[in-house]
Amino acid sequence: MNLLSLSDKKGYASLSDELELPLMEILWTKGSMKGRDLYEEIRVMKRIAYTTALTVLNRLSKKGFIRKERESGMILFTPAVSRDEYQSAVTSDLLRRAFEVSPDLAVSAFADILSKTNGDQIGKLEELIEKRKHEEERG
Repeated sequence: MNLLSLSDKKGYASLSDELELPLMEILWTKGSMKGRDLYEEIRVMKRIAYTTALTVLNRLSKKGFIRKERESGMILFTPAVSRDEYQSAVTSDLLRRAFEVSPDLAVSAFADILSKTNGDQIGKLEELIEKRKHEEERG
């Protein structure tokens, strides 16, 4: 699934930290839920009205992040996008935009960030680069 197509704008619109992401985190953790149950979960973290939670859920549905399914007269909200798919799309979009600004600065900044992490990440990057080189040679 190409998450970039979820946004009408150029690029990918990430979830808002205020309500969209917390609601998605609940769904990613617990799976399909009724609107009332989702509201009870989010209410522990955020002081919002039930109607506000439903409005945000409808917006997430229109954006393509969740599916609304009828079951026994009740609406179940189900993630249409996994947490991994979402995180991968956001990361890819950020990197794509950084490379559009300046590929050299993007690579330099990425190297600086990696140098401040543990050596495992640099090793993983080296493995990925070698894997991509071999794929290109075969392709």
